[in-house]
Amino acid sequence: MLYQFCKKEASNKWLFQEPDQSKLDPDTCRRLCIQPSNLSDFLSTAPVAEHVRSFYCFSSKQKPIDLSANETKLIHKAFPLMRVLDVESLKFIFSKDFNQLFHLRYIAISGDFKALPPTFGKFWNLQTLILNTSTLEPTLEVKAEIWNLLQLRHLHTNIPAKLPSPTTTTGKPSCLQTLSMVAPESCEKDVLAKACNVKKLSIRGQMAAFLGAYKGGINNLEELQCLEHLKLLNDVLFINKTLHLPLAFSKLVRTVKKLTLTNTRFAWSEADKLGKLESLEVLKFKENAFTGEFWKPMSGFSAIQVLWIERSELESWEASDYNFPVLRQLVLISCDKLDAVPLELADIPSLQEMRLDNTSKAVQSAKNVRDSKTSKSMKLKLSIFPPENESKVAQ
Repeated sequence: MLYQFCKKEASNKWLFQEPDQSKLDPDTCRRLCIQPSNLSDFLSTAPVAEHVRSFYCFSSKQKPIDLSANETKLIHKAFPLMRVLDVESLKFIFSKDFNQLFHLRYIAISGDFKALPPTFGKFWNLQTLILNTSTLEPTLEVKAEIWNLLQLRHLHTNIPAKLPSPTTTTGKPSCLQTLSMVAPESCEKDVLAKACNVKKLSIRGQMAAFLGAYKGGINNLEELQCLEHLKLLNDVLFINKTLHLPLAFSKLVRTVKKLTLTNTRFAWSEADKLGKLESLEVLKFKENAFTGEFWKPMSGFSAIQVLWIERSELESWEASDYNFPVLRQLVLISCDKLDAVPLELADIPSLQEMRLDNTSKAVQSAKNVRDSKTSKSMKLKLSIFPPENESKVAQ
């Protein structure tokens, strides 16, 4: 019922229309949504809808549905003035007709892509590009001259992208604001200098060389003067060499407000280097971002409002309101070895919420923090998963 209601409201408010295959009115419909199960029948009529500006195809299935080369061509011919193409639920195939859709501003597609072809450099109006590939290749090579796409704001890929070097270091900087995700070897000085307006950056791959400043490596991040969100994801499961955060890390990313580290396996003593980031508000440690059984911060994280620790080996943690003076939310996920949440966190006036998922040993201490806050007439929302009655039944 909710689905039918939403479809009706979307149609009434001209958000998009989901027509029967025989009832498309090309003179009035500007946004069109078709279910994958109905797409073949719809395209078999060889429709022509020049007034359609946005074409969507959604599906609840995780795996994209195969689309024949002929059906792909029919989509291009049916909507020659299309600006928005969102068909991530389909397994897309490039064709010559696709290159003629130079009005496109938003592209979201899935397929077995090993590279982004040079022809994408002709989409002068493109602002957002989302590519989901099922290739077994570790990276997606970007062959298109994306630095000439002066409207491009957001580039999203589900595997690390290898970006091309700019053909020239002069001229107007790129307008890119989001790069998610890129390979570490792409973070060369000339590339980041061209992408100097990036606000969100996700780097995934082998971090040893990158953090070791190979070819400039992490030092090149100083070119990103507008960087606010940074993710570093180390793809190596077994690391022979211990990784270290550079001493100058706080200077390189001084504008970052949100930092996520995954599988970097730094020592907990290295975490103090992050306390020097005066703009950092959200700090996420995911899947062994730090290793070791004990963490006692020696410095304060003056601006941290959200602290997220996930899949950690941590057993003992000491912290106080000095370390996290403005902490608002604490999230602990799958920290099953952690004995307790520091009771001193109850002294933080701004602490409003704690969430513990699969962190059973620390549940009682979290309740103690909540009770201590309550005794001081301060509220604290505590969420525990699984609920205690369910965990007792499981035992």
